[in-house]
Amino acid sequence: MGTPNVSIRKHIRKLPGEATEPTSTLVLTSHESFFLDIRILYKTWTRPNGSTFKALPMDGEPIWRLEWAFAGKSYTTLPKMAGGPKHTVWCHAIDSQTSHPEKDEGDMYEQEDGDVLECGQNVDAKTGEIKKYEELWHDVGVEHVGQDKDYVSIVMMAADESRDTKGMIVRVGGWCQGILKVGKDTTVERWRWIKAEMWRLEAKLGHADSLMCESTFRRASLKLGDVIPQDNLDWKVVELYSWI
Repeated sequence: MGTPNVSIRKHIRKLPGEATEPTSTLVLTSHESFFLDIRILYKTWTRPNGSTFKALPMDGEPIWRLEWAFAGKSYTTLPKMAGGPKHTVWCHAIDSQTSHPEKDEGDMYEQEDGDVLECGQNVDAKTGEIKKYEELWHDVGVEHVGQDKDYVSIVMMAADESRDTKGMIVRVGGWCQGILKVGKDTTVERWRWIKAEMWRLEAKLGHADSLMCESTFRRASLKLGDVIPQDNLDWKVVELYSWI
């Protein structure tokens, strides 16, 4: 267990290649180490004046822009020697790419500026080869929401084996993400608290009408263990944690 955090990825480097960042990647990790990692491919648009901007999909399509999304629990061990890296294992309970996830682990090297360089290896989806990679992560800090004087992390989960269905929602402060996988079909949502607009949908991919992210916005009405039904699927509050 630890302090919940919000991390964005600055780049990925598949050795011996160059560092790039083709996605908007955000990871939310809760007090009890539940995590939800969503990676959405950027698309560049051109304004009438010729300037460009990157936009995320809002209406569920096209699904190919979901590079990867996975959720589960993470486990971190402390360095074996002074100045050494922490080692983290991410156990995927839900994975948009497969029903049988490969081992996911890496060594986490803290940088002088506070960023964290993750070094590990994984299986190349195109070639099947095991390749080394590096990812640079930046913690953006947890935000207060509205008039709340404390911070909050909330986790909800759903499962129905008879329909091959699994879901998880993780909210940390002013960010919330959700994933629902039914068979091979995955839906993801990303929400952010905007002071002037309250909660705003930042991205959505997939065909499910909606996830239960908005239930976490009403934290005062939630209790640990609550079960909230939606479309014949029960979502259970498995974590409700606040801190100052």
